[in-house]
Amino acid sequence: MRAPALACLLLLLGAAAPGFAQQRDVRIDISSGQGRRIRVHCESLAAAGDKNAHETSVQADEVLAGDLETSAVFTVTRSWASGEQPFDVQAVVGGKWTANGNQIKLSGEVRDFPARRPILVKDYRGAARDWRSIVHQFADDIVLQFTGEPGVAQTRIAFVTQSGREKELCVMDVDGAGLTQLTRDRSIALSPAWSPDGSLVLFTSYRGGHGPQIFVNAAAGGRAYLVSGRPGLNTSASYSPDGRQVVCTLSQDGNPEIYLLDARGGSPRRLTDNRAIDTSPCWSPTGQEIAFTSDRSGNPQVYVMDREGGNVRRLTYEVDYTDSPAWSPKGDRIALVSRTGSGFDIYVCRADGTGARPVVTGKSNENPRWSPDGRHLVFASNRDGDYALYVTDLDDRPPRKLSTGGRTALSPAWSPRPASTRSAFNLNPGQ
Repeated sequence: MRAPALACLLLLLGAAAPGFAQQRDVRIDISSGQGRRIRVHCESLAAAGDKNAHETSVQADEVLAGDLETSAVFTVTRSWASGEQPFDVQAVVGGKWTANGNQIKLSGEVRDFPARRPILVKDYRGAARDWRSIVHQFADDIVLQFTGEPGVAQTRIAFVTQSGREKELCVMDVDGAGLTQLTRDRSIALSPAWSPDGSLVLFTSYRGGHGPQIFVNAAAGGRAYLVSGRPGLNTSASYSPDGRQVVCTLSQDGNPEIYLLDARGGSPRRLTDNRAIDTSPCWSPTGQEIAFTSDRSGNPQVYVMDREGGNVRRLTYEVDYTDSPAWSPKGDRIALVSRTGSGFDIYVCRADGTGARPVVTGKSNENPRWSPDGRHLVFASNRDGDYALYVTDLDDRPPRKLSTGGRTALSPAWSPRPASTRSAFNLNPGQ
């Protein structure tokens, strides 16, 4: 059985561009039935252009259907799949796929059914090498059209892969494509966390044999820069919602406490002052509160405090032994881990700690992290054998396993939606 964040810390201590869009005033009723998904039927994209158009359009068909199916908004049938004929369909999705040399154009269409009046008509253009991104954009716009909020098909997952005793940092698209290994230190990487614009990944590493230090790496790859290498523990770091500060656990004063640093790792300010172990801090989406784990009551429990360290209160009394808090993007819920007799379950409660309910049970389920639309949680679990990544849509459907190329996978972190501007962060070394 693996241990979540606080138990791991105890071990550390011991070791010491879119086109024209047309949207019509056609609406689908999605209000009936709580949790009901909209039934859509995906039709094959009509291929045009060069000799590669048909092959890439077939791939695009599957990516688009997969994006919609995993959005937690739609139930999807496919025109090209045997036995998946339209049933009680509310809309059809399709369009035209044009490939010319190194350019792709997707003319996406969503129409109501059976009248086939246009709901969304939009063109997408880009380089052929970015064809998946073009499809993801269309999928996210379909979710936006039906729900008022974009989907998450363009987001990414950072996570840790394990081989023997080595743990390396990786990132991949949310559908498992584009897997990239960011570190090759032959050391131990832990606890990835994204910057608010999705351009950087904070993580803890033992690289160089110096003990746990906090580094930052561009999500696109390249050199890692030191953020905090103070004496003792440097771990569990995450950016504030405005990207100007980092909250983390340091033991430079002899005991693991929660600290605030500036974005480069300087100006440390201690927030907790307790003989217990305080770790796993996470920000509320407003940046005004911080949830964290502490064993100050005897067993690990999740607490909440103001961003200045005051008004500390235990989150929930409905669940015992809680750890690894994660605040939802809208600020209304907190996900956490609770120990059970056979492992760890994932619970979700209201932001005030009430209404705690299990959302993932069975074996050990760890490190829950929210999608930016709040419809999903990604987590690591050994429910099918080796540790792998899974996503729950917070409904009665079983969690789905993410593809990580057959690698053992731990400690996931879900990226924000892609930013349209370059990062203002400076990757100069910190302290």
